[in-house]
Amino acid sequence: MKKQFLLMASAAFLLASCGGETKTEDAGQSQAQIDSAVNAQVAEREAEMARKNDSTLKAMEAEKAAADSAAAAAAKKSSGGKKTTKTPKAEPASPAPPPPPPPPSGGLKGRSDQSQSGTEAKPASGGGLRGRSDQSQK
Repeated sequence: MKKQFLLMASAAFLLASCGGETKTEDAGQSQAQIDSAVNAQVAEREAEMARKNDSTLKAMEAEKAAADSAAAAAAKKSSGGKKTTKTPKAEPASPAPPPPPPPPSGGLKGRSDQSQSGTEAKPASGGGLRGRSDQSQK
């Protein structure tokens, strides 16, 4: 009982001590002002990154164009200045692969038939368990 009373009294004391304070708008910036400042900084950084990316892409394109023109000049110099176009030769069509072999004939076999595959057919000796296909033949 004492624990519950002490717990309730301490909770009431905490609420009373925190509830007396009031927030003043004059002491700090409002949330709207903070949000607008953050949004402005984000927009500025995004614009800066876009400028860097654009300049990087333009530099890469310039390098590629220079490499392509150097390769074209080297090719023109090695060919003696003659401009020739080569057409690729048509490759002969390769024959289609042969179709797969047909499955072995004979259809489905019963268990008693499978045990005798690859050996000579032995006449059934009497006795023992027989498959249903053997019983229907008598």
